[in-house]
Amino acid sequence: MALFRTLNTLRRETLGLALHALGLHPRKGLAHKSASTLYRTFDPTTLRTVAAPAPQLLTPTVLQVRALVRETADAISIVLARADGQAIAFKAGMFFTVMVDIDGQAYRRAYSASSAAHENSTVTITVKRVANGRVSNWLNDHLTVGSTLRVLGPSGNFVVVPQPTQQRTLLLVGGGSGITPLMAIARTVLAQESGSRIHLLYGNRSKKDAIFYAALAALQKQYPTRLGVTHVLEVPPKAWKGETGRLDRAMLARLFDAVLAAQPLDALEVYTCGPEPVMAAVVADMQARGLDPARLHQEQFTPAAGAADVSRFAAQPVVIEAQGQSWSGTVQPGQTLLDAGLASGAPMLYSCTLGGCGSCRVKVLEGAVDMPEPNCLLPGEKAQGYALSCIARPCSPVRLEIDAPPSH
Repeated sequence: MALFRTLNTLRRETLGLALHALGLHPRKGLAHKSASTLYRTFDPTTLRTVAAPAPQLLTPTVLQVRALVRETADAISIVLARADGQAIAFKAGMFFTVMVDIDGQAYRRAYSASSAAHENSTVTITVKRVANGRVSNWLNDHLTVGSTLRVLGPSGNFVVVPQPTQQRTLLLVGGGSGITPLMAIARTVLAQESGSRIHLLYGNRSKKDAIFYAALAALQKQYPTRLGVTHVLEVPPKAWKGETGRLDRAMLARLFDAVLAAQPLDALEVYTCGPEPVMAAVVADMQARGLDPARLHQEQFTPAAGAADVSRFAAQPVVIEAQGQSWSGTVQPGQTLLDAGLASGAPMLYSCTLGGCGSCRVKVLEGAVDMPEPNCLLPGEKAQGYALSCIARPCSPVRLEIDAPPSH
């Protein structure tokens, strides 16, 4: 599956400065995580909306399930809150990493917030079942109101930061569960930018598969002149008056023409999230039209290629360097560079622990490491010797350089 990947130095610098300013320190140690994880990949055009993780969730926090909303037969929204009542700060479009233990096995999965960012006394994540997905099915079938979840984050740079005086037009294109971060963006912008308008194009197999169908109708009723929603169904119900077919290049071209009849191309901000074919079609069409790349933002949910065989890794010594200091340790079989780095006392930066946000990027100065694909590093970064410490394992003794926050 094709990927849209990016990491950038700005994100690491922003995170490091945020940690330093807040006086925060990474936690010591990580629970073992399954290698069968969900990776989140991002497009480089989102650099100007980079944001550091919210301070209260840089380390795992126990959140209580306040409510469960059945969106479809295969998707559930989980409303979470802190026991102490403090706000859960995040930006619209970000995701959270959920940590669960199922039958004695630890898992971590990333799920986007679907609630408005300014209504942060709670946060809602929406989870759609994945075929044979251990965590998504468990959350859909067994989670109850009053139970708790360990959550890390927020992470991601597929975000919109609202400005009350701003007037803009957002074109949101989603397919399936890709609606989740787009819903957070729509709810946030509609409430906080009274002069902005949104066009949402949303594709699904059938009406019963459309997550937030009723909620979107309610938003349209609340903002009739500012929100337009076009549903595209492959198998529509009888008397369906909407679009029928797939969100392919031809369908998107026709729908984009309709949107552009009301405003010029350079007035659009485009956000897309969903299956790879949909996103590829959006990118191809917008590139052909000449949209400024800085106005095109993408996020894709991509399953990992396969579980790593940790039995083939032997214990290896590791030396970690930052700003003239060094820490030594041993990466035991089954551990990642991040696990060993935290155990050594090194001030390792990290956020999602899934290879999707780039906060944990390190430079391999000596030695060799193995890193599962896909992940969010750019090919050029890999060629320069960078690795993601949260998923990389050493194949030999290694020496690493980290972007640590300055010491006080």
